[in-house]
Formats: sequence, C-alpha cells, structure tokens
Amino acid sequence: MPEFLVKHRGKEHDVNRFLHFHPGGTNTLRSFKNCDITAQLEKTHHSASAYELLKDYRIKKDTNDPTEFDLESLVNWDKPMLWQVGSLGADYNRWVLSPVDRKLRLFQLDFMEFLTVTPWYLVPSVWIPMSLYLAYCGYCRLILIPPFDNYNFTTISVILTLLVILGFFIWPLIEYSVHRWIFHFEPPSNSPILITLHFTIHGLHHKVPFDSQRLLFPPAAAALVVSFFYGLLRLFLPICVTLPLVAGGILGYVAYDLTHFYLHYGSPNEGSYFYHMKRYHNQHHFTNHQNGFGISSPYWDYIFDTAIKLKQLKYRLQWR
Repeated sequence: MPEFLVKHRGKEHDVNRFLHFHPGGTNTLRSFKNCDITAQLEKTHHSASAYELLKDYRIKKDTNDPTEFDLESLVNWDKPMLWQVGSLGADYNRWVLSPVDRKLRLFQLDFMEFLTVTPWYLVPSVWIPMSLYLAYCGYCRLILIPPFDNYNFTTISVILTLLVILGFFIWPLIEYSVHRWIFHFEPPSNSPILITLHFTIHGLHHKVPFDSQRLLFPPAAAALVVSFFYGLLRLFLPICVTLPLVAGGILGYVAYDLTHFYLHYGSPNEGSYFYHMKRYHNQHHFTNHQNGFGISSPYWDYIFDTAIKLKQLKYRLQWR
C-alpha cells in the first residue's frame, strides 16, 4: 500500500488507509500529501475526535510523551472489548464517539465472535426469502377470510401488495425511532450494564465505523427486533394483515442496511441521492452525533427537527 504522508505538530502520519473514508472526500486531501496540515485542521475547525483518529495513523507512536493523553489507553485493544467498556464510566461517551481505524473483537470465543460480524451479502440472503415467505403466508391466510375468500387472485394480490408497500414505507419511522431513542440513548456513567448494552447495540459502530464486518445488524439480533414488532402488531391487527406488513417492513430494513453499507464504502456521484446521504451520514458520525438519525431517508429528521444542514460546497467530493 503506497504511503500518503502528512505532518501534524511535527509528527508524521500515514493517512493512506483513511483517504476513502474522509468525510470531505479523497480529492480534498490530495493536495496535502507530504505537507504540514496543522494550520489547515485548525482553519477548518476539525472536531476533537478527528485529532484522536489522526493518532491512529501516526508512524512513530511516543507512549512516553507526558504532554499527550492517549484516549485508547483506557482499554486494552489486545483483549475482547465487551468486558472492558463497562468500567469506562464517565469516560465512555467521549471514548465511544472518538472513532479509530482498528479491528475490534467483542468475545474471546471464536464462535461467539463469528455471530457478531455480518458481511453485507448475508442481509439480503437471509431476509429477502423470509419476506417472501411471510407475504406468501399472508396470502394463504387472507384467502380464507370473508369477504376475501370470494375475491379473485388478482384482487387478493393487489391488496397483499399494498400491505407490503405500506410496511415498506413504515420502516423509515422505525429506523429513525430506534436509531434516535434506543441506539443513541446516553447510558448513565454509574451503570456498567447499560454502558455495555449501549456499546453492543450501536456504540461499537461509532467506535470502529470503518470495519466492514460491523456495519450491518447480525441476523440473530435482527430476528429479535422483527419478533418484537411482529408481536406488537399482533396485539392490534389480524394475522392476515400483520404478515404482509412485516414482510414489507423487512424489505425496508434490507434497503436500509444495504444503504448504510454503501454510505460507508460506496463512491456515489455528485448530484445523486446517495451522494447527499453519504455527506449527511458522515456528518452524523464525525461532527453531529445528536442529529441526522435517518440513514435511508432524512424525512423524519425534518419532521422531528433533527436534520443536519449541509454546507454548500464549491467543489464536488470524491471517495475514490
């Protein structure tokens, strides 16, 4: 891998691995190769987490420098992280919102660790067949209930399709609500259990946002969420309606998860919807953690006044 060296406060860093993930695009960094970026970082008001991330790319790490506190010294990266984060206490929030470019291990046992990583193709492979199966079950139930038992195949199919579409468009509200009020709840500093829970469900993604194996929800965990919403709908709706609604919601979830992966690893063209959403999601990760909870769509951010206003740029960003 070729080097891309920059200097900051007299120390050299190789940021080549970070070029593709830089929120401002690859092209904004090219002119700074072999340059001192200290003044530029101050001029552009980079966040404290950006300075912490820069340390990860430092070529010579001085562990004996008394003037510089290493935030990552609070944990041992050579050991499973799940059993350490609860002891961070008041330091947890600052630590988890300071991203690093490292591989994170949750469990010591390989089998347990395997259940926590998710390649992107696993999500559609598991959930699209499940969605089709639930829609089919909904159809089988619907044709047994009066007056639908007298309707022809085309009419039943239209009704079923409309229910699936409704479920699909309900998903963005679920996405927003879960992301804002569950994933981004701030655990009390005196509760190791809640800190560990927060880290497990979402904090780890903010800590290692460049890990392609931890961008999507593992199927086992997603199944619990699907089961919860299925049970909730069954309290109010007949099963013939619940099944296609859940089928549509699952398709919405698949679209969301794949969109999320693309926003991190894709290179959308200027002017496209995904170009806007990549900039939007980067702001959520690196600058404005308490806003921008929509990932597949910013619609509900505007409704709940948590939208992030993106700056007008004089140039187009590239992530290639």
